[in-house]
Amino acid sequence: MSTFAQMTLPPFLAQRLLQAGITSPTPIQQAAIPPALEGRDVMAQAKTGSGKTLAFLLPMIERALRPSMASPAASVASVGAGKRGPQFLILAPTRELALQIETELRKYAPPAVTSLAVYGGTPIERHYRALRHFPKVVVGTPGRLLDLAGSGHLYLGAVTWLVMDEADQMLDRGFLRDIQRILTLLSPGRQTLLFSATFSAEIQQLAGSMQRNPARISVDPGISSPTTISHAYYVVPAEQSRTQLVHTLLQALKGGERSMIFCDQKYKVRRLAAKLGGETASVGAITGNHSQAQRERTLGAFRAGRLTSLVATDVAARGLDIPDVAQVIHYELPVNPNSYVHRAGRTGRAEKEGATFLILSQAEEREYLRMVRQLRIQTTKLSLPALAVLPLPAAISEERPARRPTQRRHSHHAPEALHEARNGFGRGQRPAFRSEKPRRFGR
Repeated sequence: MSTFAQMTLPPFLAQRLLQAGITSPTPIQQAAIPPALEGRDVMAQAKTGSGKTLAFLLPMIERALRPSMASPAASVASVGAGKRGPQFLILAPTRELALQIETELRKYAPPAVTSLAVYGGTPIERHYRALRHFPKVVVGTPGRLLDLAGSGHLYLGAVTWLVMDEADQMLDRGFLRDIQRILTLLSPGRQTLLFSATFSAEIQQLAGSMQRNPARISVDPGISSPTTISHAYYVVPAEQSRTQLVHTLLQALKGGERSMIFCDQKYKVRRLAAKLGGETASVGAITGNHSQAQRERTLGAFRAGRLTSLVATDVAARGLDIPDVAQVIHYELPVNPNSYVHRAGRTGRAEKEGATFLILSQAEEREYLRMVRQLRIQTTKLSLPALAVLPLPAAISEERPARRPTQRRHSHHAPEALHEARNGFGRGQRPAFRSEKPRRFGR
């Protein structure tokens, strides 16, 4: 189906899409929306920036607008009389992605399709109060969902539609136990949709056990990145040269363009952002240790253009859809191929051109070339340019996790901090009690 009109979407949705300037579906939307509208389970793989979010939001909104789903009684489970809960549940690995999905939902859904995003790092009492209004759609990270369900504030037995976004990360070993616990709380007759840019054979097997005869869709088979992204790398002689090269690449940005720089570890993010001049030089920083308010403020400034560069861990590597990111810089060799793919996917979105640069030592070059061969990516080795002089370093204080409000804990729940660690806080980083040296790909 090459047009939205052929998909028999409600007139309201067609009008909203037209107002947003979306006139035709992307390949993943063409392939995934029809089986989702038919009520089939879906396992869909497509590259980052290909429109996966609308591929599950549009059929979900259509389902929510059906007359049989429009009344409050539709959110009351047939088993468990008197209990009301959401009909639609979307799981996301990070709070940033959960917020972004709900923002997109509000853009296209009518006011009657009420929604709520729930995630760790914010006072849970806010979610208690919001759930009293019984939203039809809940978007959330697994840990906070389990906390809300365990406290009795969130009933999941009425869920008939489940989406897992970034499903490969959701079903990773660190998430599997939480996902399995959530699944036991849902209706067994639900429709389940899994979306991701990458699916390993192991994860496909795990996902297959949670679905019934799913429509398997692969718009961009294998591990790859968008063709609109160019790949290149530099080999530097010393650690100091890495920082100078990053600063030099940032100086080449044109008006309105943005850059994202990824580091493997939190302390490197803090140190690099400071050496680049910090926010006074339009350079922001995000790690899993930043509070939710800090992260939202920094991302808001980056989206608005008040910050032109963002230094981050892999917490910002998935799901964030920020326009005009012209380049992604890897401060060192990523831990694994998937990390490389998802970081690179922050640029070149919506078929725009983008560039990704790696800064490597001589010892890392061979590993990188082996990685890109596996990913079937063409890359170019670039000569070092004349390195710009670094600005005066910024004084950046040690960020600390936000304090959680005092609240009753439940014996059958893991602590919220553990849930947040499983929710993508600083993915790709090691806990403090482990070695700080990252595990390299291929070793």
